[in-house]
Amino acid sequence: MASSSAGPAPSSSTGFGISGISDLPNHASSSTQPFTKPRNPQLSNEPWFAYPTPTAEQIEEELPPYFEGENVPLGPLLDRLVRKGYGDLRYLLAEILPPLSAKQKPKHIINYATTTRQALLKYLAVLRWKSAVDVPSSYPYASSSTNLPSHINGQNGMINNFPTPHSNGDDTSPASISSTNKGKGKAQATGVDNEDVLIKGKVTDSRRLAQFMEHQNKQHDDAVAHLQHVTKLVESLRERNPDLLTAIALVTTGTYQRLPTSITESFKPQPPLTNSAILSLLRKLNRQIKYRLRCIDYIPPDLVVEGIRDGQVYFIGGGEHGWRIRMSIVGFGVESKWWLTGVEWLWRHRERGVNDPGGESSRLEEDDAASRGKKFTGEERQSILDLANLEILPPRVDQAEDSQADTTKKRSNHVAQSAQLESEAIAATDGESLTQVTLGEVEKEEAKDKVMDAPLVRIYNFIQHLSLSYQLEILFTQAMALSQGKWRNQLRVEIDRDTKTLKVKYWIRPRPAVIPQQQQAAVGKRPTLVSSGGSSRTPLVGGVISVSLSEANIPQNESAAFMGLVASGQVTSDERVLNLRLGVKWEVGELGIGGGLKVGDVMDGGSLQIDPASLDMENLIMTSARAHAAHLTRVQASALISSPKFILSLLNQPTLQESEDPTSSCPLTLRIPIPSRQNVSSLIIGVSAYNGHIEIEDDGSIGNEVRAERVELAMKSINDGKTRLVDDIGRLTVAVVMENLEDQMRQLGWKPIRRLALRSQDLAKVQLHPATTVLTPILSAPTYYFVAKVTQAGLAFELLKVIKVPSETGMGVGMKSAVGDRIPLDLERLKSREKGKEVDGTLNGTLFEIGNKDLKNLYIYSNALVAQTIIENQLKERNIPFTAQYPPTTQSGPNVTRSSSALAGMIPTICVDVRDLLRNGTRGAAVDVAMPKVGMQIENWWTGGKCEVSTIVRLRQQSSMTQTSTNGLSDINTPQAHSEDISFDPTSSIVKFRAKEIERCVPAFLEQWERLSKVIVVAGEVNRLNKYAEFSDIKMLSFDLRTATLSYSSDYEASITYLPVDDSYQVTLSRNNVPIPSKPSTENTTNIDNPHERLSSLLSARLTELAATPLEGIPKGAVGREFFGLLKNTLPFFEQVEKLKERGWDLIVLDIRTYRIMKDYKGRRYALDIILIPALSHYLIQSSLKPKGPDKKLDFEIIGQITELPLNKIIPKIYNNLKSSSSSSSSSYHLKNLINSNDKEIINIPPLMKLDKDQSLICKVNLIQNVLIEFMDKVDEYIGFKKDQ
Repeated sequence: MASSSAGPAPSSSTGFGISGISDLPNHASSSTQPFTKPRNPQLSNEPWFAYPTPTAEQIEEELPPYFEGENVPLGPLLDRLVRKGYGDLRYLLAEILPPLSAKQKPKHIINYATTTRQALLKYLAVLRWKSAVDVPSSYPYASSSTNLPSHINGQNGMINNFPTPHSNGDDTSPASISSTNKGKGKAQATGVDNEDVLIKGKVTDSRRLAQFMEHQNKQHDDAVAHLQHVTKLVESLRERNPDLLTAIALVTTGTYQRLPTSITESFKPQPPLTNSAILSLLRKLNRQIKYRLRCIDYIPPDLVVEGIRDGQVYFIGGGEHGWRIRMSIVGFGVESKWWLTGVEWLWRHRERGVNDPGGESSRLEEDDAASRGKKFTGEERQSILDLANLEILPPRVDQAEDSQADTTKKRSNHVAQSAQLESEAIAATDGESLTQVTLGEVEKEEAKDKVMDAPLVRIYNFIQHLSLSYQLEILFTQAMALSQGKWRNQLRVEIDRDTKTLKVKYWIRPRPAVIPQQQQAAVGKRPTLVSSGGSSRTPLVGGVISVSLSEANIPQNESAAFMGLVASGQVTSDERVLNLRLGVKWEVGELGIGGGLKVGDVMDGGSLQIDPASLDMENLIMTSARAHAAHLTRVQASALISSPKFILSLLNQPTLQESEDPTSSCPLTLRIPIPSRQNVSSLIIGVSAYNGHIEIEDDGSIGNEVRAERVELAMKSINDGKTRLVDDIGRLTVAVVMENLEDQMRQLGWKPIRRLALRSQDLAKVQLHPATTVLTPILSAPTYYFVAKVTQAGLAFELLKVIKVPSETGMGVGMKSAVGDRIPLDLERLKSREKGKEVDGTLNGTLFEIGNKDLKNLYIYSNALVAQTIIENQLKERNIPFTAQYPPTTQSGPNVTRSSSALAGMIPTICVDVRDLLRNGTRGAAVDVAMPKVGMQIENWWTGGKCEVSTIVRLRQQSSMTQTSTNGLSDINTPQAHSEDISFDPTSSIVKFRAKEIERCVPAFLEQWERLSKVIVVAGEVNRLNKYAEFSDIKMLSFDLRTATLSYSSDYEASITYLPVDDSYQVTLSRNNVPIPSKPSTENTTNIDNPHERLSSLLSARLTELAATPLEGIPKGAVGREFFGLLKNTLPFFEQVEKLKERGWDLIVLDIRTYRIMKDYKGRRYALDIILIPALSHYLIQSSLKPKGPDKKLDFEIIGQITELPLNKIIPKIYNNLKSSSSSSSSSYHLKNLINSNDKEIINIPPLMKLDKDQSLICKVNLIQNVLIEFMDKVDEYIGFKKDQ
């Protein structure tokens, strides 16, 4: 039998026995040599046992050395001990001690110190014992054998001790297996300089002796096997019969030369081969290998022949990055067999070096195939070769013989059957071609039955299984390293080497303790955590990755099977090719459920493929964990977005983004944009691939510790299961929106607050939670607030009023604050009304952001709305109906002013009917002066500050002033006028009442209007009567809301001033060239430039009386007609006063319409009464002696005794003189009483008429001058005044 080395020739042994006999003296054939046989007392005196007894040094050298590197290092033990102590200390300080009281803490500290001290003492005991039993020393083991005689040195310098029977070189049995892992290979150093540290001591000596005895047992087993082999050979030998030729040959030559070659060949030394013989032998081996591969052996389809050279065939299996083996053939005959000579792995380990198993080669040239992969050497290689050559590759003898016999028998049957069928077919078809049965079909049936031994299939299955086992171990090593590195406490690695299964569990989390239901219901007790399984309780896992070595069920393609059958020569193997592979199974754990996944479900492992080109367990774990985390992220994102609590109306919808960085913790993240005025920020949500926890990141929290801490607390709460993701995300989003909104308000100069002075439950009822609400006080009214809220649909704004309501307390009934009216504000309406297309730079178009411009407009609108509400409330309290009139949305015209503010058309004017507004006044005269509608406009709303109200009243009559005066109250020097903030525009006849205190704008206006209406009525009447022909000469000169100056004749002016002190009027009469006094005076004036001044006091009184007269039953305009009729129609008479004085007549004003002129002559007093009739169109001239009044008495007490004039003679003469002129100048009039008239027309009154039997004369107002001249002439003539002159 051949040796178990790399080739069929025997190789030198590395054991302790003799490896050959070439260097030993041949004691059997040479007896003349002067060598003295040493005496060996342990053996007999036979020459075969004449060997020296080993010395003590030689025995010491025979023991294998034991080096320091072979001991178990105590460093990792110490490192583990330190790590455990540090970890226990951190857990003690962070988790156990904080919640305990001061009395309970010492117990736990003492327990920790005791446990740690015991562990340290154990380690110290082991360290001291090791130092006591083992002493390191330098042992130059190779030097002792260098000086020994050559006859006691074996090959390679090894000492030949303990000879065995097979040491004569006749060994045909397998040699001992060489080993290098226990120092024997290391002990072959040839110089003293190469020294290793050798350990000597009790333990090491025991180990060395045990190893030596194990080796000796192996040697004994080999000797017994050799003896058994020799015994079998001896039994087959036969002794020849004695004959003459044999005797002659022994006598003459001393030997027998006719022995069979098979016996003598092994004893004859073989001549060394020459180079040409070696090359010839290698070529012969190459041809034999080709022959076997092509004609004899069955080659598995996955076993690729890379090449045949140097007497060896190179196979590649397991794919491109599988493995490579070298095989040769032992023998050239039928008994030749395959022999494995080398193995190397072609797969790679990503993190290993060049010379490590599975490492990457330093040379990757395609032409140098031998440089790729890892070649096994030493004992590891030898163990693989021995296992393959001794157990795998030897042919199955029984199967081969049975197969050959069956094949021969079937072949003969097929041949006979085919011959018979062929003859029958020829006879049946008369020589025609065969169509049914042919010899080829018979051959095909014969080929199907060919079954042969397949050593290549067995070696393929063996190497493939070995390669995958190595890969599985490397994956296990990588997983263990990861569990102690970056995946610490998040990986649990388990391997079952019997079933070749590696399990890696990721996302390890302790199982929460169970609290008993009864204990939870107990009142006043703290719940105690109860574990279900003690310390062995299995933790929760997110997923399990199982890598197992198994056979893949790959369906074979029919075409591939046919081509394989053709390539194999239609030979069927007796061995089945095992499609072994490393299968990956990915299962879902308890922490990985969600989105339809349940515990134990098998995930799609299509992406989890083990790449032999780069074995990387970390990549396998990361791929599965990242895919699992991405799936859970999608599940969380789907649940988050579909939740009704999630805010969807953002600027950009939430997006899922895959991470381009393979080392990032979250492979897939949900990016939720959140409003940010400085820059775009988002909430990034994802499931971590390292621990399975939900990670939340706010990229806008840089520099904002409060915001970052809020995110951390939310993330911890979610992962602990205390809150839900959608709730915390909503809270985080709302918090960011509220912070931005609050900062924005502060930038605008406001002072926002988060809550009102109400109880929390009251705020919850009205949905004003401080976390979602910002309130800003309204400057116009402290009880109103501008409210901004965050809702599901975006930002909502409203106007809120805080009221006082009764509250029952223990102290009685009091008052408390409560929420009153709430008015929603429409931001979209505000935006739609923007005239300009300018967009705020800070506005991003999201419903959760608002620009500064829009926010300010909303606040301004709220401020104006509060003012409008206050005005409306005041009107409602007085039951005054009103309407809100908004400016038109579109205005056209060249002079129309356009406002760029969106609020220009949203602030209404409160329109009130003047009769409803002024119905409670002292008189209703002011109602007729103003237009039907009174407008109340809100002023200063555009500033955002405190608003004011301007009440606009337009007078019915347009001013007819000849001098336009636009001075408002600011131009008036009177302090009272300035304090009232009243202005008047005479061009438009608009009076504005400005109220700074908006809470009293309505009563303040009513008070002011009640005073101003006194003068406004006068001005209105002037403007109204000016349109009539009889009053066309009455014109308004100026009007300052307190004094109305008018012209009632060409050169005469009247100033009417209202005196609120006594609620009266003062009429001041003057001429155009005389200035009007700036301050009205109640004293009688002596200015006679205007002769009408005599009636100023009477006119003032009459105007006051008329203004106080109730208007019921009085025709419209009757008061104005009467007063201005008096003012106008009394002027012609008073213009003649100076002429009367010149002719000696004095004037006594008896009444505003009754005047008495008198003249004293020669001791007599003559008098005439001139009366302006109530119709104010004619003067009545009669005697002063005529009784007046209801008692018909004479008024002598006024002027004394009066001489009666003969009016019956004077009046006819005057009448006759003026009759012609009066009839030509005027016509008759239809007169009626202006004040107390029932619309009954008076009889036509001619311009000049005699009454009372010529005792009275009535004349038209414009004839009074002529009539007075005639009367003076006739009276002078009667009394003889002219004669005397």
